[in-house]
Amino acid sequence: MKATIAAALLGAAIGPVSAKLPPPDSASKPLRIWEKASGVGGQTFADFYPVGNGRIGAMFNGGTASESYRINENSFWSGSFIERTNPDARETVKEMQKLIANGEYFEAEELMRLGYASAPVSTRNYNTMGSFSITQTLPSTNTSSYERWLDIEESVGGVHFVSDGITFQREVIASYPDDVIAVHLTASEPGAINFRTRLDRGAWDLIALNRHVGYSQPANGDSVVMGGSTEDDNPIKWAAGVRIVAKGGKVWTTGDNARCQGADEAIVYFQAWTNYRKKDPKSAVLADLKAKGSDFRKLREAHVTDYQKYFKRMSINLGESTDEQKSKTTPQRMTSVDVGSFDPDLTELIFQLGRYMLISTSRPGDKSLPPNLQGVWNDVQDPPWGGKYTLNINLQMNYWPSLTLGLSDLVEPLNNLLKTMTEKGRKVAKDMYNAQGTVTHHNTDMWGDSAPQDNYFAATVWNMAGPWMATHLIEHYRFTGDKKLLKEMYPVLKANAEFILGFVTEHDGYMVTNPSSSPENTFYDPSDRSHVVAVTLGPTIDNALITELFDFMPDAHEALGISDDRFLQQLANLKARLPPLRTNQYGGLAEWFYDYEENNPGQGHVSHMITQYPFNHVTSANDTLFNATKTTLQRRLGNGGGDCGWPRIWTIALAGRMFLPDIQDSRMTTTLNECSYNRTLLNIGGVAPFQADANYGIPAAIIEAFLQSHEVVRWNEEDELVPATNSDKDKITLIRLLPSVPQNWLSRGGGSFSGVSARGGFTVSASWDSNGNLRTCTIRSELGNDAVVTIGRNVVGSDKGAKLRVAGKSASRFVHISGKKGTETEVKAE
Repeated sequence: MKATIAAALLGAAIGPVSAKLPPPDSASKPLRIWEKASGVGGQTFADFYPVGNGRIGAMFNGGTASESYRINENSFWSGSFIERTNPDARETVKEMQKLIANGEYFEAEELMRLGYASAPVSTRNYNTMGSFSITQTLPSTNTSSYERWLDIEESVGGVHFVSDGITFQREVIASYPDDVIAVHLTASEPGAINFRTRLDRGAWDLIALNRHVGYSQPANGDSVVMGGSTEDDNPIKWAAGVRIVAKGGKVWTTGDNARCQGADEAIVYFQAWTNYRKKDPKSAVLADLKAKGSDFRKLREAHVTDYQKYFKRMSINLGESTDEQKSKTTPQRMTSVDVGSFDPDLTELIFQLGRYMLISTSRPGDKSLPPNLQGVWNDVQDPPWGGKYTLNINLQMNYWPSLTLGLSDLVEPLNNLLKTMTEKGRKVAKDMYNAQGTVTHHNTDMWGDSAPQDNYFAATVWNMAGPWMATHLIEHYRFTGDKKLLKEMYPVLKANAEFILGFVTEHDGYMVTNPSSSPENTFYDPSDRSHVVAVTLGPTIDNALITELFDFMPDAHEALGISDDRFLQQLANLKARLPPLRTNQYGGLAEWFYDYEENNPGQGHVSHMITQYPFNHVTSANDTLFNATKTTLQRRLGNGGGDCGWPRIWTIALAGRMFLPDIQDSRMTTTLNECSYNRTLLNIGGVAPFQADANYGIPAAIIEAFLQSHEVVRWNEEDELVPATNSDKDKITLIRLLPSVPQNWLSRGGGSFSGVSARGGFTVSASWDSNGNLRTCTIRSELGNDAVVTIGRNVVGSDKGAKLRVAGKSASRFVHISGKKGTETEVKAE
């Protein structure tokens, strides 16, 4: 046994020992997830609380004598880049195009299995670094006054309990400024801190003892480090370590345990690296741990200040919860949610949890990576769906709240991945489709692998993920006017447009994508109903994506001073020959080029509805298509669609755009009482313990009830305000206040929001009463652009609806505002 005493005096600056350690009083803090039940038995991974700093993350279970922290580093994947493109893909694509054009879908899919699917079929998957544990020696096995919490306002988690009259507390933070996870252990009596900590990487079943590590060893008398490498020709090397810094007592190591005895208080630091960012991860981990100081107060203060510069940019208040609701723990409040009831604080909490998770998983930095299907939190070596970046709704939803809710400067990790995908996709486009530009299919990994994923017809063949991801760049410019970022990312936009030009084919007088699918829906083969198929040509989602991208390219060229009329004319010519939006046999929005009979009318994916959310191709200005989308949504929901997870959140956002507040309310209620874990509010992810995308998407879906800015308008030659499209040069933003607020959400005294962003470069704050009447509204121009403001469901071109007033102008249903950058306009209800 090695027992090296560390210099405990180094911990003298940790801070004074509290004589009392008062209770956390979480009931008085509405932006806390908390509970009083101390038992950890029966917990799943989704019952752990998440913390993260963008690069590293942990989830903690809130144990008393023993606490487990499941740990991750976002560049720890199963291996290095694989060249997977099927060598027969180019010829197979040609044959598939012929078969699909002739309506031979089943035959095309059989061919796809062999010559189109990648070899191997899967990208790399996200991995786990295992866990570290803190095992405390307490005065008694009996504990009382237990409380576990996760403070969303401060990004601090903790556990508090009493053992034999001594109060113990652990606080955990994942600091971005100091790039470390830190656990602070305190007690109400001096010398009461006794514990050991170790790292582990294996199954959580104690029967399975394989630890899946290359080494696990002590270091420097106060630290433990473990690590290894993936089984790969070019392996990912990784390392994770913990270090104890204590005030009083002694610190030493025994085997691969770090130990502390008789301390007044202590900090356990956690660090992890892979060779994605550090050539020698083990040395980097130990160097970082050794450099960490002993002043937790300073560390915590820097962490909270950094976090709140993002978090406090916007706020939302949905009214006053009852005293009874406020007195309950989070699990108790969750079990009290029912149809017709409303708990404003709880809804605000799950709203802000989505923002908290994005701040915790998407930060700028060296080779930064975006949150994947699990965010950054994963406790198995092969998570459901590989924990990848799924690109037919999931990664997109992760970033839905970034632009509207004050987090637009956290998109660097996403943009880094888009650049990587674009470069990898150039070779795939050439090898598979003999096309210029770039292509990405429905999944990727941290290496930007752009080849087809899986051998699943409804998803694998879809190759328009690149354009969908490119629309995030478009939206970023619409919100922020950031020409520097637009210039940096313009090659991504152009490369995706170039691929479309070279890939589409002519069919029945239209230009269509072929092969493709409408992710992830299927239909009965018209020539043989015994076959359920997915491959097709020209689905609505593809046409919408092409339209969105091509409509923006002239704006990008104008903003950047690019002169390329030939290229823009090519885009315009192709767009003019795309299939139009139309209705299907059920009166809904058509999903495919032909009016197939879908075999699963309750499919969770509503890919063709991208036209309405997040895009603006269908609005109330077009009554026929607007009603068709309502029919589509109601038919999906009537057949069991919009299940837990991202499908439900998408339907809430769509209902907001359709002015269907009752659906928003009922779907949000079931999100809470059917689709979220009572202890953590994490969304239930089907076969996954939890899947992060729904939590990210919730705030974006909720805010659609209170503010929308996707519509554009213009003045015609008669000086009448009319609907515009994204291709109109003279378009301006329409800001819509309180468009679809459920009556239930008004029932607790009205509410307010502040700091919500609108397209065109505006920041909006507003309040309303319990009848949904606008009380106050301030619109600040961040760029000096014009906008038109309306309220409720006023339809452009109609003379019906409520009126608004701004200073110096007569009341109107549509009020024109303009002014220099920084101008604030007060908008009042008439």
